[in-house]
Amino acid sequence: MNILVTHVLTKMEEEIAKAKHTSSPQTMREHMYAVRALCDVILQQPPANTSTIVATQPTTKERLDIDGDANGSSLLDF
Repeated sequence: MNILVTHVLTKMEEEIAKAKHTSSPQTMREHMYAVRALCDVILQQPPANTSTIVATQPTTKERLDIDGDANGSSLLDF
């Protein structure tokens, strides 16, 4: 069964509003237990399979040819 999270969140908001407007501590706790149960419903759903495949290319480093030769192709070689 696939439960829409938005519907559960709406129910949570309703329970929180009821808890805010009650004067009885016992009734407020009952509404908070309802919110906890709704949280458990959301958290127990398996996560959506939204895995992405990222292709990585191996990086190739050019080997720097270090010779004792001072007549290289660089302007700074003297």
